[in-house]
Amino acid sequence: MDQSLMRGGYIGKRRRSPIWNFYTAIDENFALCNICRHKLSYKTTVTNLSKHMLKRHPTVRVKELCRVSSNIQVTEKTVDDPVPGPSRISTLESQNNGSTKSSVDTETATNEFPVSHVIKSSAQIFERRISSYLMKKLSVSETQKINNELLKMFIFDYQPFNIVNDRGFRAFVSALNPSYRLPSRDTIVNTLLPAIYEQVSHDVRQACCTIKKACLTTDCWTSANNESFMSVTAHYLDEEFKMNSLLLDVSILFVPHTSANLASETLKIVENWNLQGKILVTVTDNASNIVGAIKNGLKWQHLGCFAHTINLILKDAQVEFSCLVEKVKSIVCHFKRSTAANSRLMECQVTSGKDAKKLIQDVPTRWNSTFYMLERFVELESCIRTTVALLDADLPHLTAGEWKTLQLLCKALKPFEDATTMASGENYATASLIIIIVNGLNDVCSKMLNSTDILQDNILKNTIEKLQQSLLNRLGDVENNNILAKATFLDPRFKDLAFKNKIAAENVKRQLTNLVANMLHSTGDELLINNQATGSESDTQELKFSFWDSFDQRVSNHKPKGTASSRALLEINRYLEEGIISRKSDPLLWWRSQKYNYPHLSSLVQEMGCALATSVPCERVFSKAGNILTERRSRLNSNKVKKLLFLNCNWKSTK
Repeated sequence: MDQSLMRGGYIGKRRRSPIWNFYTAIDENFALCNICRHKLSYKTTVTNLSKHMLKRHPTVRVKELCRVSSNIQVTEKTVDDPVPGPSRISTLESQNNGSTKSSVDTETATNEFPVSHVIKSSAQIFERRISSYLMKKLSVSETQKINNELLKMFIFDYQPFNIVNDRGFRAFVSALNPSYRLPSRDTIVNTLLPAIYEQVSHDVRQACCTIKKACLTTDCWTSANNESFMSVTAHYLDEEFKMNSLLLDVSILFVPHTSANLASETLKIVENWNLQGKILVTVTDNASNIVGAIKNGLKWQHLGCFAHTINLILKDAQVEFSCLVEKVKSIVCHFKRSTAANSRLMECQVTSGKDAKKLIQDVPTRWNSTFYMLERFVELESCIRTTVALLDADLPHLTAGEWKTLQLLCKALKPFEDATTMASGENYATASLIIIIVNGLNDVCSKMLNSTDILQDNILKNTIEKLQQSLLNRLGDVENNNILAKATFLDPRFKDLAFKNKIAAENVKRQLTNLVANMLHSTGDELLINNQATGSESDTQELKFSFWDSFDQRVSNHKPKGTASSRALLEINRYLEEGIISRKSDPLLWWRSQKYNYPHLSSLVQEMGCALATSVPCERVFSKAGNILTERRSRLNSNKVKKLLFLNCNWKSTK
């Protein structure tokens, strides 16, 4: 065969006719039929090529292909293998029930090429090219989905609404999806946000209907705009023993923060969500106005925020080492103010082969911030001493003894920081930790007072003694707190082993026994037990005989006998006899797996296991409020702030 036929075709001028779907150009004068491999002359026109197709391959519908491909420019460069090569040419199937078959040139033809493939291929090319220039209109559901994702930027990331007016952001969205029409700021604020707020409010209301008992936390906050807010969160266990949290409201307070006003506002929020009668306990800080509102105004069970109480305990003890703290603060403030000093400190750390870390400045109202400041200061001791020696600044001098005191002080305060962090969770049961933590901190203080290093340091010795005394004054009676004692007893990690006072442990056991007995009374179980013998006697008196009699008698003898109180005590004793689980295990997961073994105790856990140790969840709400009311968003009115906070806490779609 001519070598020109083996080179895969001649690349010449652009060819527009669809007939070239069936030919391969050899040179400027000859072409090869892709069906029968016949060499034909075409010179300047394709008439000869068309005649060949009509005469030799009449079943190939060239005219139909021309109509489909009239707007397509078919070239070797733009069509990916439009016609199969010789190895893929197949025999043309018979047309019209096998009655018609094309003629083939016997000298050169080998196989026929299926025309449907060519037509289909060309049509697909045409369709693909047209669709690439047409923007597909988004459906209503697709638009809504994108709108919801846009809303999450404002709800979860605290972006300002007017970002949709920024040129760069609009260009970015258009590049991602040209078919999406970005809503205006007014549409977002007045239409989309209220719509999703109503939807989430409905979901929260439905969730409130399923609550058996809830723990409330509440707190007040004043914004930079001098607006006063009050938040209330609810925490409860669902049927699967999973802890759930809801932000019920962030209300705007236009009245003085008196106990009566706070009680009235709290009750209004609870009634709005139909939670009256479902409140197990309310956790607040130790401010007298809110404590009075809960205890005296509403007559609800109250717990003081454990984190706030620990903060007060540390503030009591801080007077013993305040002089040392002031020296540290003075040095830290200098490094915060001086860029040159801070740069030298960073360089010193890098030179020493350490990761560069900045000093931490404390916040007077948060004791743990003071601890973090001291901890970082001690960690960077060598670099601080080196850098301060090179600075021309009048800074306080710390002696070697004071550095050692700081080191030991950090070790002494670390258990209190750990306790605060552990008790501040909201995704797990925390009230059951308080008795364990308080007893543990007392033991730690006693142990430290037996340490020679601490006894030789008056500052440390006085600090530890002050901590221990303040613990006794503020948290000395935790084992007799009904809410905390029951939560601890029902925690399979602790049970009655958490109690140092055995009388307190027996008291809570007796209270739980009475609760379980009352549950048995209410379900009629005791009546069923006491009536078993009576039922058998009545059956005998009626002289009815059945082959079930002997089996029923055995079942009756097998059933537990006794009063509701004895059965309640039996269930509690079985619970106590079972080994405790690891303190790193999830007690709620354990109860979910054991709810059929301890049906009445597990029911109590679903009601009492929701108690939290702190009001930190409400404080976190206001931290988010501070993020929302940034400089770019300071003009947001309080109603929009309320909606954004509500959605941030309650929109579960991404959590």
